[in-house]
Amino acid sequence: MHTEMPAQDVPLHWHLGSELIYSRHGRVDAFIDGEQVTVDDGQVCLISPKSLRSIHPRPYQDGQCSLSVTSDGEYLSRLNTGLSNRHLFQGVPLGRGCKHTADKLVDLCERMIDCVFDASGMRLIRMNMLLFEMLCHIDDAWTIDDSKESVTSSTGDIQRITDYMSAHFASGITIAEIAQQFGYSREYFSRMFKRCSGVTPDQYLTEIRLQSSVDDLLNGDFTIAQVAERNGFSHPRSLARAFAARFGMTPVVFRRHYRVGSGDAGER
Repeated sequence: MHTEMPAQDVPLHWHLGSELIYSRHGRVDAFIDGEQVTVDDGQVCLISPKSLRSIHPRPYQDGQCSLSVTSDGEYLSRLNTGLSNRHLFQGVPLGRGCKHTADKLVDLCERMIDCVFDASGMRLIRMNMLLFEMLCHIDDAWTIDDSKESVTSSTGDIQRITDYMSAHFASGITIAEIAQQFGYSREYFSRMFKRCSGVTPDQYLTEIRLQSSVDDLLNGDFTIAQVAERNGFSHPRSLARAFAARFGMTPVVFRRHYRVGSGDAGER
């Protein structure tokens, strides 16, 4: 369940199992294998196993409430060897106001949300029952075929590249240096990355740095200059510009607003 504010993006990644995203309140943008889909209130989006995806919530002023269900591909393969390679009806919104109304799937999502907030002793049993019912329904109603190939060479490259970015973002590494590391020209690398992920490599690398900066601002006692240095920004002004563009406020205002007990010393 995602009700946290401020909302947090989920950078580019993939799973061996399928994923479901449902929005009860607040829009969610998803990039799936390079295609963008927007999930509005009362809508569901399905993602096939091994598809590259990044998730970008767009909450309303009064907050968000969305559900994400990711299946364990290895566990499901032990139950049914084909489940980790199902090609789902992915990348399109299903539900309210859509061509595909998906009433049962939406109902299962709503029941799952209610179950998450249920305080009774049967909560976990009901949740597992709903998870398996959801899995069976998706397999019956929203499976396209069983022949989707495993990760392509481009997808494999992108996965290695994003892993490398996650490991080295704090060093101040540039996109040109990353492209060189993997044997690409900068221009081709940028086109290939955008085609596979839906975002430019600069946007992706900045997002990793910003999400790590958010953690430092909320949970550390670092100055703004230290936050910038720790997360690969060339200067505190670079952090401030990127942060304001992403969150609509400076790092100082963000920490003052969202962190209880922040003091003036941490705002330098």
